[in-house]
Amino acid sequence: MPQLTPAESWYERPADRRGAEVSSLVKAYRDAQAGRRARYIRNLEVYEGRHLGGYSAHAYCDSDDKQTYLGQRLRLVRSAVATAVANIYAPQKPKPQFQTLGATWALRRRAYRLDKICEGILNQRQDRWINGWAMMIDAAAECALQGTAVISVMADHARKRIVHDLVPSCDVFTDPVEGRMPRNYFMRRPCGVDEAMERYGKGMGRKIRDAIANAPPYEWYGESRLARPRSTKVIQLDFGWKLPDSKDAPGVWALGIGGETVDGGEWTAPAPPLVFLQWEPHRDGVWAAGIADEGGPMSEDCDDFDMRLCLRQRIASGAKGFYERDSVKNDDLAVNDAITWIAVEKGAMPPQIALTPAFTQMEFEFHKYKVSQFWDTIGLSQVSAAARREQGVNSGVAIRTLNDTKAGRQLVKAQRYEQSYVDLGHQYVWRLRELAEDDKNFMVQWSGRSLIRQIKWNDADVEDDSFAISVAPASALPHDPAGRQEMVQDLYKGGLISQETAKQLMGWPDFDSELEVENAETEYVDMLIERYLDADEDTWTLGDYQAPEGFVMNKVGAIRRFASAWFRARIDQAALPTPEERLKVEFNLKLLSRYIQEMDKLMQPPEQPPAAPVAQQQLPGNPMGPAVPPGPQAVPPPMAAA
Repeated sequence: MPQLTPAESWYERPADRRGAEVSSLVKAYRDAQAGRRARYIRNLEVYEGRHLGGYSAHAYCDSDDKQTYLGQRLRLVRSAVATAVANIYAPQKPKPQFQTLGATWALRRRAYRLDKICEGILNQRQDRWINGWAMMIDAAAECALQGTAVISVMADHARKRIVHDLVPSCDVFTDPVEGRMPRNYFMRRPCGVDEAMERYGKGMGRKIRDAIANAPPYEWYGESRLARPRSTKVIQLDFGWKLPDSKDAPGVWALGIGGETVDGGEWTAPAPPLVFLQWEPHRDGVWAAGIADEGGPMSEDCDDFDMRLCLRQRIASGAKGFYERDSVKNDDLAVNDAITWIAVEKGAMPPQIALTPAFTQMEFEFHKYKVSQFWDTIGLSQVSAAARREQGVNSGVAIRTLNDTKAGRQLVKAQRYEQSYVDLGHQYVWRLRELAEDDKNFMVQWSGRSLIRQIKWNDADVEDDSFAISVAPASALPHDPAGRQEMVQDLYKGGLISQETAKQLMGWPDFDSELEVENAETEYVDMLIERYLDADEDTWTLGDYQAPEGFVMNKVGAIRRFASAWFRARIDQAALPTPEERLKVEFNLKLLSRYIQEMDKLMQPPEQPPAAPVAQQQLPGNPMGPAVPPGPQAVPPPMAAA
């Protein structure tokens, strides 16, 4: 490893030499930290249950079918990883939420746009993943198995978008001397020559383009270096980041290819473009242990014990038959292979065979105990892995209580998963700023339910000190149908949620079409609220206002949503620092109030026109009798003469 004094640090070298220094450090750390790579491959072999020469796709293609599978009979590690993903990570769908810290009304609305922009990025397809949440679920499987999942978040200037990559943790390096808070990060990644030329070769000199074209092929470690058919040449990118020491002392980043500095410059973000998701962090350093590290030896014991029991059962179950020598043809004996035939001399008594059971009940119970001990060690539920219900647990309340008990030990891991989305939110803001440096009119977009909206990034960007990012905690609802249905019913009966919310919480696909119809009105109301909150009195016209429609079915719900927005805006107005800012919000509050008042009038029954005054007239002979309206009265028929 090259020995660098503080005066010779890679980031203090001339800009055109930093990439070469980064490549040299990456190679040195790769050799010095070979144990991390060996452990990564071993854990991958335990998960896949097969011999692998490395951790690339080539390793899956080079294995001999006759020697592919290891002695992983029960596949406990693979089952445990799947269970962890299903029970801890998959039920959550976090989303970064931006809050401003005592900012102006305009900055508060910008924070709202940032919230929507991050949601739009997560909804976009990420190469082979359908969206950002699918990518994070894949990262969760990597985290549970290897202990650390690393997601790189890069700005693709050629395509003007943010790209994600799930990086093997053994391809990311830090200096162990820096301990838990490293200030230097390094990473190596494969890249096709054509893609590298498109990203980094445009506008560069011939020297850089030749370095990209002539760079050595990317090396997957631990594999045989045999010549393979290639459709394209893949080279290695060496990244290095030095984090800034303060706002006035920005950091440095550099990219080296083939010993040449291809790109680099200042680095102002307080973190590298890497998001770390961990299972059980080491007490020192930035790495963590996974299920294969925690339960791998115990799963091997279970597999070995299961193999020995099966061999004993196979031997003990072999039937033996006896016959007098030369009394049966050998060809006839070969017909029934399930019985081992033994020849005895003529007139001799065949021996007595003592049938010995393959294993005792105690050994069988001990094997079950060892498997159960494996699940207890890693802190997951064996019943959940087997997708069956606990015996004697039938009610939804009992299921919820049992699930909460099981999930208590893994609560911290679920919180780390939520916090990784906070890191993603920060990374999105930093990467979008990089893209906006190339194009001052750079547009970002977010996807709603039916429309994709665009907005200029400069109209949404907020200084880092002016906002904070949080993630709403994951739902505590049970994930089995019985427990979820009973809890939702309890909430609905108690009046805590509406019928529409209950349908959403049930999570049944059959409700999707019905919810589309019911939610259309709510989305329309929310759209009007956002329009009135974003309104500027200087640019507002009479045609921008939309009066409430009489055919709105849930008029009370519309008023409730507008009133909630009014109260929140009033609270935000009170926190604004200057009277001028507070005065600007009055226009938005008036728009909300106008809609509420007009909707309230639509709910009032129409006033009846006043009735005409009626003259009172008494019947003769009955001064207290009922009044008779004026006008001609019916004359009674004459009485017949006596």
